[in-house]
Amino acid sequence: MADGVLGKSSVCLCITLASKGKDVKAAEKELGDTEDELRKHVESLVQATQLHKFSTRTANKLKQADARRFWDEHFGDQREVSVETLAEALRFEVNEREYKGLDSEVALPICRQCFAGQTVTVLGFGEVFATASISDTMAALSKRVKAQSHMFAVKVFDYEEKKIDQTTEPGFFMCRASDSLKVIRHLVMTHALTLGEDEDDSDDEFTFNGGVVGTTGTNDKHSPRSLHDVPPEFRFMASGEFSFFLDNGAVRVTRKQEKTLEGEEYLSRVVLVRNDDLPDSLRPKKKVQKSGGIASPGSNDDTAWETESRAGEGSSMGDGEDTEAYAEDVAEAIMRRASEELAVSSCRDIVTALRTPGILQGLRVAVVRARLPEEALTFLVEVDQLRRAAGAISPTAAGALSLPRLRMVKASATNIATRFLAAGASYGLPVSDEVRATAANEIAETASLAEQEDPPPFGLDQRMLEALVVPFLETEKTLAPALGLLRRKQANQNKVVTGKNATAGDEKKKHRVVILGGGDAGNTVAFDLARDDRFHVTLVDPKNYFEDVTAQPMLLCNPGTATEGRWCGTVCAYGTVIDAGSHSRNSHVPGFAMSVSKSFVEVGSERAVVPYDSLVITTGSSYSSNIKIENPTAEFRLRQLQAEAAVIRCSDTILVIGGGLVGVECASNIGERYPGKRVVLVQSGSVLLPRVPKAHAKIMKRMEQLGVEVHLNERVIAFDDMLREYKTDKGNVFHAGKVYRCVGATPNTGFFKDDRTDPAIAAQVDDKGFVKVTAYCQLNGFTNVYAGGDILEDKMFGSSGAHAVDGNQYPERIASTAFIHGLIIARNIKRKLDGEPEGGANLCSFDKNNDPFGAALEVSLGLECGLGVVHPVLADIYDSMNFSFGISREELERDKCGVSPEVARNKEQVTALVMGAFQNVEMNQIVQGMFGGDPKMKDPLAPPPGGAPEGGAPEAAPEAAPVPEAVAE
Repeated sequence: MADGVLGKSSVCLCITLASKGKDVKAAEKELGDTEDELRKHVESLVQATQLHKFSTRTANKLKQADARRFWDEHFGDQREVSVETLAEALRFEVNEREYKGLDSEVALPICRQCFAGQTVTVLGFGEVFATASISDTMAALSKRVKAQSHMFAVKVFDYEEKKIDQTTEPGFFMCRASDSLKVIRHLVMTHALTLGEDEDDSDDEFTFNGGVVGTTGTNDKHSPRSLHDVPPEFRFMASGEFSFFLDNGAVRVTRKQEKTLEGEEYLSRVVLVRNDDLPDSLRPKKKVQKSGGIASPGSNDDTAWETESRAGEGSSMGDGEDTEAYAEDVAEAIMRRASEELAVSSCRDIVTALRTPGILQGLRVAVVRARLPEEALTFLVEVDQLRRAAGAISPTAAGALSLPRLRMVKASATNIATRFLAAGASYGLPVSDEVRATAANEIAETASLAEQEDPPPFGLDQRMLEALVVPFLETEKTLAPALGLLRRKQANQNKVVTGKNATAGDEKKKHRVVILGGGDAGNTVAFDLARDDRFHVTLVDPKNYFEDVTAQPMLLCNPGTATEGRWCGTVCAYGTVIDAGSHSRNSHVPGFAMSVSKSFVEVGSERAVVPYDSLVITTGSSYSSNIKIENPTAEFRLRQLQAEAAVIRCSDTILVIGGGLVGVECASNIGERYPGKRVVLVQSGSVLLPRVPKAHAKIMKRMEQLGVEVHLNERVIAFDDMLREYKTDKGNVFHAGKVYRCVGATPNTGFFKDDRTDPAIAAQVDDKGFVKVTAYCQLNGFTNVYAGGDILEDKMFGSSGAHAVDGNQYPERIASTAFIHGLIIARNIKRKLDGEPEGGANLCSFDKNNDPFGAALEVSLGLECGLGVVHPVLADIYDSMNFSFGISREELERDKCGVSPEVARNKEQVTALVMGAFQNVEMNQIVQGMFGGDPKMKDPLAPPPGGAPEGGAPEAAPEAAPVPEAVAE
């Protein structure tokens, strides 16, 4: 209007206003004012909305400014991300901002060790990056991730007497080799809280005959939460009323210096001194920190990185105490808590535990401790495997019949029902007879329908799976107490294991020998050193018994009972091996070795810490078949063998894969016992037992007599264990009720590859998994770490002769050589303790080239005869020792081998000798005398011909050689 230009609508509006007596210009001004006011309101509303969005954004849940910035930039309003996504963002942050001294590739290991589970919430992220910047926290976490574990021995120093206080034994706890003394202070205080735990009440379920002390965690329900629960002699530790000194009290460390002194250089030199014992000039000034009590590190009420000293009641904070939280506090606390959470989550229920091998072994031991049947767990494992296998096979169309799925479910469900549910089943379950009968009948009826030429199109496989649901759930419920024991164990990671009946303040410390694996080599060392008062022996093995695996092929068809038959003569309890009388403090720790450090090993999924002065690694080898097994108890092993014998008895076809020592023994023994069954032996090469050149024809003749079907130059390339169907590269398909895979043993050295294994130790494994050692059976570069048995590299074994096909010499990993390794290790440990220097002239060694006669073997070809492989001169020596091979000298000179009934009888005598050597001192001395004369073992202190062997063993002839064996350790 001001410009004299009016639109059509404006004209109408002006006429309307004028007709009502209104001032048009005044109305225009009023409308303009209203518009301005509305615009201001809209702008205010937009601003308020933006402020609200800012105030409620996801990152505002984070207290630390740099953490808020990081989450905003990378994830915005997301409330959670995957561990991998967070790691990628941290890797980008490190590279983009060029953080000094940080390797971006460590981001993923950091995330995996700091966050339990697959995802990270914004709150979980905030707990890790709570007080320090991203760069500082990453630097501290990176240092801890890369650092080796360190076993810290808490030493209390008597300042007045100027010596270690022998009356106070606080034990050990685990830390990182890179930790500062400030972190150690926190760990000492936390560790002191656990010292109030009543070890009798703690009920350590996983130690057969040992004790457990010390832990870095406080999740155990028995751990005290108040200073009043801590024994008086340890309260100064729990309350922080101590000072660090270096070099046996020579140098005092102030509280401000604790943050800067880090690493093994200081951890190995530091001692604790009670503040009350210090003179006034050295005693820190007290500043009482008010607190209602002791909060658990990592609890919801307090965090280890927000309050450095939470012991309450008179905490010492003198010397200009640095109370500021910093990145290393975060690293120690959060990684410990994440480790505990991850350990517990791995056993949150039975099914989760079943699917993690390390946890499953712990659950097996827990089942034994809870006095529940071990076969119940085996049943759950097999049903769970069947469910997963069935779930992996999809129907051909929605709801349509899948014949492969039906065949697989029918074969497996029927097998499970026969062994666990049917009347007269080999295994019993903790369920009612009605439940077993109902499930077995349902599976049998459904399987019968599935066998029809034109089976019903829907639901048969699902019916069989559903038939297993009720017995599965009832069995799972019965095992709940065992799961509870396992959870409790998992919640306390890195406990330090000591020998049973260990006496605090014992002036006379024994030399601690830890033996990993109780096979022939390990038991040889254990039996010898356990009977020497200078040693404390800890045997680490998942079983509680020794089993002579060289005898297993002969008892496959008929193991007998616990008191009669072959099997009872092939086992003995580890307690017998290491028991040196009523005052023996030797221990057996059940579990697998998880990692090896320079002063301790970690055992089991809970990573219990077992310290050592000398370590002996004799973990042996394993087969995919049940020839070597790791059941916790001998009782269940017997039931398992009896069940296997029943499977052989009920099978029309038995398939043996592999024509070496073990395969030949298994096939011939089964063929001899069941001449009417089809026994198939498949060998990839052109001859059987190829490492013995003239053996093939002799073995083939025996196989023909027994009716064993031998397939040479043929490989099994497709395995379907659930359908029991096996295909070869020549197109043959075998449907076998029982299969033995004897294609070579695998060394049990997986723990060398664990992230926590010391890199220098891990480097001593070759690309085939075998351990590299010196002639003294020591790991290269280590003076106190030994290894023996099947796990050793080829140079530590003799040969039985040139290969029948390629002419090369191959090592024979047999039990007799493992026994020799054990003798060398035991004697060297004792002699070095006596003062023999490293590499001294009196140490024993092994030389495979000093073997004029080659390895002697006795191979079972059934219970009636066997194949003897022996040099004719050596055969004469054995004959003089009442171990006649029964083979003519002419045949031995021509072929170096032969078949005779005496070989079968000799094998039984060998088993008796081995078992006697691990249970009886006199028998052990006899066997030491026999094996100690092997020319491959060089013992500078061995007596001359006609003298008494070391240890009082009987006289050995100069040509003496080990008792022959047939099967690897």
